[in-house]
Amino acid sequence: MSSAPYPWLESVWQRLLATRACPGQALLLAGPRGVGKGELARAWAQALLCEAPATDGAACGQCPACHWFDTGGHPDFRLVTLEEKTNRQGETKMASTIEVDQARETVDYVQLSTYRAGLRVVLVDPADSLNPAAANALLKVLEEPPLNTVFVLVSDQPRRLLPTIRSRCTRLDIGLPAAETAAAWLAGQGVDDASNLLALSGGTPLDALRWADSGELDERRSVLEGLARPDQLDPVTLGERWKTVGTRTWHNVAYKWLGDLLAVKLQGSVRFNRDFAEVLARLGKEADLAKLLALARTQANEGRTLSHPLNRSLQLEAWLIQYRHLFD
Repeated sequence: MSSAPYPWLESVWQRLLATRACPGQALLLAGPRGVGKGELARAWAQALLCEAPATDGAACGQCPACHWFDTGGHPDFRLVTLEEKTNRQGETKMASTIEVDQARETVDYVQLSTYRAGLRVVLVDPADSLNPAAANALLKVLEEPPLNTVFVLVSDQPRRLLPTIRSRCTRLDIGLPAAETAAAWLAGQGVDDASNLLALSGGTPLDALRWADSGELDERRSVLEGLARPDQLDPVTLGERWKTVGTRTWHNVAYKWLGDLLAVKLQGSVRFNRDFAEVLARLGKEADLAKLLALARTQANEGRTLSHPLNRSLQLEAWLIQYRHLFD
């Protein structure tokens, strides 16, 4: 029997394999980031395209179709995802949305005959990054899908999808794995301190592994040690020092720190930064609730514009001044 890409996905994987003989034309895999939805979607796409599937419906890994899939060259598979864009200054960055041209090209693609006279699979990941025009273009083909074509959509935030798109998909929700399962898997990957990393990652094992492998833990600790002493922090000095911290790392660290402060203030417990639990327990009680809510809201909004940073030093300096005033 074939195994799922990760042990916590096994039950969902077996449900998918049970439909291998007659798959639905549109599948939505929904769940939090970091649980392996993308890998599961690719495994399912390969299983559907395999020309000599195992008895349980999984891909054989040996046929020509599987070899093409593994090398990214299967003519009946199309991945629709975020692409790199070059701006007028010659800088190359990852786009923040899936553009309408990509959707239109996909619509044209599915009108063609399949190359191997079998199924065709279109994987859209992350589907919640479709811009409005792209979503509407894709909706038209989902409303009248061509024969022998299967769409697989992957989404961390399914509510951002058009309701009409969601209604045309069979939805499979993938939740967080049990903490014991995730910790055991991380230990098998050679990760130390799995419980704290899982807490930091909100229980998502792949994010915990990314933290362990990225080298960002030292940056996180440096930032949190500064935030742990609001009465001593110098916004100008720290703004200059922390401007080299990646924008996404900064956002995640600051947002989860504020979330823990709010939890303590509202009589809850520290969720993310358990290694700073004592400091957070003290600071959370001292913080002004209205100011804390306002700063957390600002941080959440900044998370939507990470690819368009302003002057980093000044931006951080302004944030740190607001943070310091939480404890006036």
